[in-house]
Amino acid sequence: MCLIVTPKSAIMSFKIIQIKHTSLFLVLLIFNNCVPSRYVKPLAKKQSAASFTFGGALIKYGNIATPIPFTTLGYAYGLTNKTTVYGNLHFTSALFANAQIDLGATMLLYEKENKYGVTVSPALQIAYNVRNKTGFRIWPSVDVNYYLHLKNKPSYVYAGLNTWLELSQYRAHHEVQQRHAIPNLQIGFTRVRTKWQHQFEIKYLGVGIPNLPGVVEYIGLSGKGTFGIFYSLIRKF
Repeated sequence: MCLIVTPKSAIMSFKIIQIKHTSLFLVLLIFNNCVPSRYVKPLAKKQSAASFTFGGALIKYGNIATPIPFTTLGYAYGLTNKTTVYGNLHFTSALFANAQIDLGATMLLYEKENKYGVTVSPALQIAYNVRNKTGFRIWPSVDVNYYLHLKNKPSYVYAGLNTWLELSQYRAHHEVQQRHAIPNLQIGFTRVRTKWQHQFEIKYLGVGIPNLPGVVEYIGLSGKGTFGIFYSLIRKF
C-alpha cells in the first residue's frame, strides 16, 4: 500500500490506494525516499535527542503541489563530539502493516569551529511487510553534507548528496533492476536553539531517473526525478 493525496471537491483529504504486487517500501525506493538528512551536525558527547519528521515527494494535488505526508519518530545519542548514532521508526508505514526503520550514524569529517564543516552519514533503511510476512528489504545509504554557520551563530545552512543502494536484482513484477545507485540532492536550513532545532529541507530525488509512468504525478525536471520537502522537529536533552 502507499499513502497518497488525492483531491476531493475543494477539501484536502487522504486516500489509500492499493498498488497490486507492490509494497509500500518498493514504491518508496526511488521517488518516495521519505527521509531527510539526519543530524547534519553531530550532537555533543552523551547528549540525546528525540525527533519528528514530516514530508515527502512533491506531487500534483489538483492545481497545487503538496508533499506526500510521510512521518517518522526517532532517537539519537552523541557517542562523542564527532559521532552521533540514531534510529527512526517510519510511523506512516507502520499504520499500514509495513515495519520500516532507518539506523545510522553521523560522523564529523572536518570542521572549522563555528564556521563550517563536512559530515558523512552512512545508514541502513530496513523494511518488512508484517501483514503478509514477505518483502524484507535492506537498502544501504550514505549522506555527505557541507554546512555553513550564519554570522558565527548556532543556526546553519547546508547542502549535500545522498545515495541509496539497491541490492536486489529485480524490481516489482520481476523486472530486472537497471539502477543500483539512486542519487538525491539536498539543501536545507537548521535553526538551532538551546533545546530545540527546526530543520527545513528540499530534496531532488532520483536525479536523472524517469518519473513516468507513475502511481501519482510527481513534480520533477523534464520528466525526471521529483522534488521533495521535509520538516524536522528535534528536542535535545
